[in-house]
Amino acid sequence: MSLTVNLSASKTVTTVPAETVTLPSGDLKIQRIVDLPQQKQVNVFIEEIGKIELAELSGDNYDTPAEWTNASLKTAIQNYLAAL
Repeated sequence: MSLTVNLSASKTVTTVPAETVTLPSGDLKIQRIVDLPQQKQVNVFIEEIGKIELAELSGDNYDTPAEWTNASLKTAIQNYLAAL
């Protein structure tokens, strides 16, 4: 199964190490999801960007391991990108 997030418009982001990347509208492929219960952290790796820590699902917002759904993960990624 492949999980993707859809961008309705192009988005320019700065990755680490600092590199400016323009993401085209359309689907972004999520390569990997890492749930770190001890750190209360959820990270995703996006093909074009690299690692993103999803604050919306981490820290005080972290409930229990793997309690997030594909839908909540996609929403958190879209919110992260919208805030840039």
